[in-house]
Amino acid sequence: MTTWPRSKRSDVLDQLTAEGVGLWLDDYHRGRLADGSLEKLVADGLVGGVISRPAAVARAMSDTTAYGEQLNRLSGAAASAEERVYALIAEDARAACNTLEPVFRETKGMHGWVSLGIAPQPAADAEAMADHSRRLARMVDRPNVLIRIPVTGRGLAAAGDVLAHGVGVHVTSVYSVQRYAQAVDAYFRGLERATAGGHAASAVTSLVSVDLGRLDAGVDALLDGSADPRAAALRGQAGVATARLVYRRYEESLGGPHWRSLVADGARPQRLLWTSENVPESPRAALDRVERIIAWMTSHALPQQALEALNRREGFHGDTLSGEHDAACRVVQALGWAGIALDSIARDLEAAAIESERAAWEELLTAVQAG
Repeated sequence: MTTWPRSKRSDVLDQLTAEGVGLWLDDYHRGRLADGSLEKLVADGLVGGVISRPAAVARAMSDTTAYGEQLNRLSGAAASAEERVYALIAEDARAACNTLEPVFRETKGMHGWVSLGIAPQPAADAEAMADHSRRLARMVDRPNVLIRIPVTGRGLAAAGDVLAHGVGVHVTSVYSVQRYAQAVDAYFRGLERATAGGHAASAVTSLVSVDLGRLDAGVDALLDGSADPRAAALRGQAGVATARLVYRRYEESLGGPHWRSLVADGARPQRLLWTSENVPESPRAALDRVERIIAWMTSHALPQQALEALNRREGFHGDTLSGEHDAACRVVQALGWAGIALDSIARDLEAAAIESERAAWEELLTAVQAG
């Protein structure tokens, strides 16, 4: 696996790298640039990608002065609050893309990406979502930017259109194998349209994040309220089981004739990113999740404190997903016996994630208007 120069070495990080596992910073905002922490995380080889979320930006606007100068400039402009938010997060993304550009170049586009999302208001209109996504990508104007789009029916339609225009897409809020399979299909169709439109397949990238933290939290809450004697033993297993089933589907997607025709044109595999969105995790809990979910060509999104704690970890013990399909099926079956229907929970969690994103965006809009 290609690596990039690091200012220091970590045995734990080397173990993850040997297993093909990448790490992302999940609470990126401009303050991480101002204090030099992002640059250090990249130099130490701890970060191969970053996610900009509206909630993190809103918190940084109240906790730091990093946005003050740009907010003052924007306050005198004849622009809507949404346009000002886009200007803020696009500038954040450009700076992060520049910081990660050596990683992007050294790994030939495998790592070094920056993910940011569009306003949730056009979520009911696939065409509007695609328009917002392309506009935001043009504002950032960097080759290593991904636009975040939720895995709804309209979101997947928008993702395919955005990919067809040669813009990278990060599909989010995935909680089930069924939705993941739909995201894979959208990527394949988007790649076909992109190459037909003259874009190089090797330049079109997609990432899918599976929110294991929220899934485990939702399932465990139901198990805690269950009278079934098997419930307690199933706590904390839904996320790992889902990850194993998703990874099996990932491997299958790369073994079929559809993918073979795409890879012949230079296409890159759609990467998997394991996250814990909107569910606070201690550094120890976040690293426990990493230890339980390790497989080639996957990544974990972690908060800064967890990344910095990585060097204090004793070590990880190899691939935990490959060849574990039967074990995952047994967990899903046991959850069903305990009255837990994962497909139903996944639909509820998807809707809740979209509402959380909408609330976070409203918080950011309010902060920008107040600034």
